[in-house]
Amino acid sequence: MLEPIHQNEGTTERERYLGKLASSQFFSLWSYPGLVRRGKKGVNKEFADLTVIFGDDIVLFSDKDIAWPTHSDIMVAWSRWFRAAVVESAAQLWGAEKHLRSSDPSIYLDARCEIPFPFPSISPQTRIHLIAVASNSVEPARKYFDAHGVGSSGTLMHAFGLPEYAEGDHPFVVGDLNSNKPFIHIFDEETLDHLLLELGTISDFIHYVTEKERAIRSGRLIHYAGEEELLGFYLQEQTPIGYGSLPFAHPRTARDDMSVMIPEGEWNAYVDSDAYRVRSQLKERARQWFDLIEPFSTAVLSAQTGEANETPLDMHELVLRMAASENLASRARLATAFVEKYESVPPEIRTSRVTACLCHPGRLYVFLFVPWIYRSATYAEYRAYRLQLMKCYATVVPVKFPGVREVLVVGAQTHDATGTRSETMIYTRYDQLLSPAEIAEATELMESESILAELPIQPLGIGANAAVEARRFGRNERCPCGSLKKNKKCCNITGARYGTTYQARIR
Repeated sequence: MLEPIHQNEGTTERERYLGKLASSQFFSLWSYPGLVRRGKKGVNKEFADLTVIFGDDIVLFSDKDIAWPTHSDIMVAWSRWFRAAVVESAAQLWGAEKHLRSSDPSIYLDARCEIPFPFPSISPQTRIHLIAVASNSVEPARKYFDAHGVGSSGTLMHAFGLPEYAEGDHPFVVGDLNSNKPFIHIFDEETLDHLLLELGTISDFIHYVTEKERAIRSGRLIHYAGEEELLGFYLQEQTPIGYGSLPFAHPRTARDDMSVMIPEGEWNAYVDSDAYRVRSQLKERARQWFDLIEPFSTAVLSAQTGEANETPLDMHELVLRMAASENLASRARLATAFVEKYESVPPEIRTSRVTACLCHPGRLYVFLFVPWIYRSATYAEYRAYRLQLMKCYATVVPVKFPGVREVLVVGAQTHDATGTRSETMIYTRYDQLLSPAEIAEATELMESESILAELPIQPLGIGANAAVEARRFGRNERCPCGSLKKNKKCCNITGARYGTTYQARIR
């Protein structure tokens, strides 16, 4: 039986802002401000300012809202701010990471540690990403850089490989705080907004910080002029599965002795590129996918899922996490496929569309549109019938698509005169070959219920993800903006590749 999950809003203005920003991009079901852990001698401690737990990935945020010190000596002001805003955040984050890796990784929703966090917080596969948000440095940094040359941004610079960068010996330059401990990403408030709003999904965010950490800890990325400059470079290096890329982060695409410096100008180059124009359209289309999933997330948090309240929380979470794990490009294509079909379905016709996932090989989506014949059935009866149909489609899919690993079936009511609307999701994973009895059942359903009967058998090729390099888009291929139209009839990406020229300086 589902119970409501009561989330903290945060105790400071920055915590509340961070929580709202994360929920608007990552979904509220996985974003938790102000979780608490038990401390020594009965004194409980705040675990992190924001905790995002999404399957095997945990993102911990420490946001120190430290006012810029008033001192005429910039080194004194910087050192004081750096210790309070960055070093203290690092201590909190390393402490939280150590707690999660301990023998008792319990965390709680309330200050008294009486209400346990409802999802598993750690497993052998867990990856933990540490984010320090250091506020109030942008304007002082802009003034400081303007004194050396007008026009620079006020975002923090990043440099690696020398102890003074880690120790904050240069104003507004940060580095790898301790190469012997888990890596900490340091963002100021301006670049945090850039990252969350431009990347747009939890999958894109995790992919970016993972690529960045790999590039830094490999020793190849030694300097970038601001987080937005690195982000601009990353987003111009688009891959066919919809993620950006830092090619020098991967041994097979970079020499071991390579040293890369990302200069100022990458963000502006990105904004002027085809990639930015396409991604802007992707974000608009992808928002429809967010809008489809968010009501489910809210309903689970408030334990208002109707007859599904009897379904265990972990099952709800798994289904929604699968749908929410799509990156921006994949969401845009899925949303387009769903909305186009929904808007074209006559009111009393049952129909479906099968769509392959862009970024998870072996995953299919079935969008099933079922009319409510309200003159002959109650709404509860209709929803029960629709759910049974959804299960039938999940039974037939592995016969029609050999090699499929998992399917999400989204059942939706066709638009009609009642003005009502509802959606239901179910998730099925296929871990074993179908038995003769299962094949026979699927074949009978195809014939008796006309389920995917006219579709030819389409084997899915599940190869290794070779899509890690930028690529060309032909005029007759589907446009990368997610419209499902041919490139020549949509954005007409005509450059040498989806991405701009490799502009980083390599020594």
